[in-house]
Amino acid sequence: MATADCSQALTGASLMFSIILYRLAIITWYGKVFKTNVLGRLTIFMTGREASKILLSGKDGMFTLKVIAHMIMSLEPYGEEQEKFRANFKLISSSFASLPFKIPGCAFHRGLEARNRMYAMLDSIISKRRDGRDIHKDFLQTLLRKHSKEETDDDSDKLTDAQLKDNILTLLVAGHDTTTAALTWLIKFLGENPDVLQNLRVNDELNISPETIPSVSSLTPCWQEEHIGIQERRHGGSHLTWSEVNNMPYTIKVISETLRKATILPWFSRKAAQDFSIDGCDIKKGWSVNLDVVSIHHDPDVFPNPEKFDPSRFDNPLKPFSFLGFGSGPRMCPGMSLAKLEICVFLHHLACRFKWSALCEDNGVRPTLVRMPKNSYPVIVEPLETQ
Repeated sequence: MATADCSQALTGASLMFSIILYRLAIITWYGKVFKTNVLGRLTIFMTGREASKILLSGKDGMFTLKVIAHMIMSLEPYGEEQEKFRANFKLISSSFASLPFKIPGCAFHRGLEARNRMYAMLDSIISKRRDGRDIHKDFLQTLLRKHSKEETDDDSDKLTDAQLKDNILTLLVAGHDTTTAALTWLIKFLGENPDVLQNLRVNDELNISPETIPSVSSLTPCWQEEHIGIQERRHGGSHLTWSEVNNMPYTIKVISETLRKATILPWFSRKAAQDFSIDGCDIKKGWSVNLDVVSIHHDPDVFPNPEKFDPSRFDNPLKPFSFLGFGSGPRMCPGMSLAKLEICVFLHHLACRFKWSALCEDNGVRPTLVRMPKNSYPVIVEPLETQ
């Protein structure tokens, strides 16, 4: 990678750290009554025991959408522009699984109208960038620079404005819905598997009481080296660093097991590049082939006792193409590293500072394009007891 590209990548990572850690700081500072985006929407929690069953939901906050929108196009986390952006984005997302009828009032039609409004917003932003009125170090700016007249002599290599907008919208959709679902399932599985959660917490570095947290000796060796080591090396009040997030092997296993068990994207659609046969079934070139990922992730021959949440499955290399949490091959999710980064930072602070319990059983799966717990898994969150 060129030096300039490395610098841009580090700048982007630093920017995302700032956004994520700012949002996490909000959770901490509110004490017993605080705001959080754990559920994928802004929610007010009252954590005192006398109000342990009270949960007041506010307007949708979409933590993950704000992170990805700021990284891609430097959209401020709050304000009128963010509210318009969020409202249009919700209409677009809700139209994906609808029938393609361009009839006023139908979800598909509302999604098309919202997309046009989003494109108008992007047209305004792109115009300001090109006029030099609004310059940022983000993905959109990189795209504009790479496809400017000064950078590209061959017009065939340039992206049109329509292609630029399509790429931005695709990244926003891919970077929001799936990460929100992953965080929700992660919180559910950790709440149902306290032994795994224990291994995601540190000891007395945060002055957590013995009744609340396990001793150092009871933690797995990989986690001792991973998170306790991170805490010991960190100076007071400093944030996680890029290198620390890249040194969380157990956390990555927990994320992978979450994606396996939940299978957020239940199927992948591909177009056959040539004629071939599978189990006596002839597939012709150009046919659309849908891959059932749920069946693969829950195949007992590949994953013994598949209904058990067990991160140790990823201690050793798996059979090729048996884990498709981020897809595989040339069409593998391009945002895989970004998603892992966001989840690692969020999970580190959540597991070390808070405990939670489900308000009710939520064992169903919502029949949507991106799989979520049927009732969004509402929880009661409390700060961990300190000495």
